[in-house]
Amino acid sequence: MYPGTWPSLALQLFLYCLHFFRKWLEVFIQSAKPRTLRILGLAPCAKVLGLLLPWLSSYLRSTIMVDIKSKPSWKRNKEPQKSHPKTRVLKNAVPLKKSPPKYPESLPSTPDSLESLFDSVGRLDIPRLRRMVYQKGPEAGERKLVWKFLFGVYPPNSTAEERKALDTKLEAYYHGMKWTWRARYPHATRLRVPADEDFAMAIDKYEVLQTQIRKNASPLERLAENRLQSHPFNDQLFRKAQKYIDADVPRTDRHRSYFQEEGLVKLLSVREILITYTAFHQDLGYCQGMNDFVSRFLETLDSEADAFWCFVGFMQWAGRNFTAEGIKRKIRISEELLRLVDPELSSHIEKVSKEKLLFCLRWLLLCFQRDLQHQDALRVLEIRGLEGGKGNSSTWDHSKTEDEEVTEWWAPQKDLTFDVLLCVAVLVQNRDQLLSFHHANDFFLFSQRLQGKLKLNTLRGEEKELPPPKHLPWGLG
Repeated sequence: MYPGTWPSLALQLFLYCLHFFRKWLEVFIQSAKPRTLRILGLAPCAKVLGLLLPWLSSYLRSTIMVDIKSKPSWKRNKEPQKSHPKTRVLKNAVPLKKSPPKYPESLPSTPDSLESLFDSVGRLDIPRLRRMVYQKGPEAGERKLVWKFLFGVYPPNSTAEERKALDTKLEAYYHGMKWTWRARYPHATRLRVPADEDFAMAIDKYEVLQTQIRKNASPLERLAENRLQSHPFNDQLFRKAQKYIDADVPRTDRHRSYFQEEGLVKLLSVREILITYTAFHQDLGYCQGMNDFVSRFLETLDSEADAFWCFVGFMQWAGRNFTAEGIKRKIRISEELLRLVDPELSSHIEKVSKEKLLFCLRWLLLCFQRDLQHQDALRVLEIRGLEGGKGNSSTWDHSKTEDEEVTEWWAPQKDLTFDVLLCVAVLVQNRDQLLSFHHANDFFLFSQRLQGKLKLNTLRGEEKELPPPKHLPWGLG
């Protein structure tokens, strides 16, 4: 064997093995799964192979890029969404999960019009109505009809003919209730406001209108009045309620153009609704703040009878908020939620003020009706109608499956209402300012300064970032 032959043969043998390994590796890569390619291309050992075998690194990159480009877009992993910059993420908090859709995928995202939600006989598609109200809200001209469904005036499965007959009966019964308490308490028929010429003229005009309505009363209205003659009244409770109503009505949304159009006459309708309600619901009576809701119903529906019955439906599930225990519970739930969402802010408020979130009382009692602008206040009232409307009929609770059972946690979960979420959202949004307060009175002044200045759009991001209700410690009495 000639000198130098052995190294030459060894080199040729090595190159032959290397060529064989390259062919084998190409076949392996072609048959490998995309996930294996990513591991080979992204693993640290691939860098070493790239240094030793540059062609291998280049081949892997080109193969992986072709695989990724050819992959359908719907199979790619989505980037995680960034959390709201003003919302603190707790280390021990449970990560938010996207809740499954509560509506069938076959439904359109938003109905074209309210008319499209009714069938040939006028029955309403309740799930689609609820979706429309929550997503974008009804148009101004649609609220008169939508609110009667939201607040339990109309049965969910009623037809157009049935609703027409029901309107006639309810209007007659409302007038019968009015004539009943007016006959028993004639001194309470006129509002007495000293040194207010505008109201004095409005009162005279309103009484003329009531006299005409009474004179032209239908047989159904007179029948309702006769049946209510034996209704028991508590004279002491009636006089007490009338006193507070007469004090609150003159300053109820008096600046609104709706109440200015006929010289404050429509404010007298607010008074009639409140007195009629308290006269026939003396177990609860009148509570300050009810006038704000009645004015919203009257301005939206533009009918004294319709506003009365919507208010009755609203109070069926919101009335407990006007009791001492009800509002205390609502404040405690807000405190628990804030303690979970922002422990630092919650601890600071508890340290500075013994009353804790008592400065949020007006927000929670009135559903932000005095703090939001008018259209935003209507939207909050509508969403609260969606929450409370589920109790009016089993048809409303369409999102609940048949396998679910009503357990002890179900009732507390209903207390986590939209106004509670908004309350905590306002606090989180203004946390820097609240953390700078060192006196309890500062929190109450902060609440007063926000009256009429809040905007719903600036709070919706905060509200959507709050944890789901199932993670709340419902250890409330």
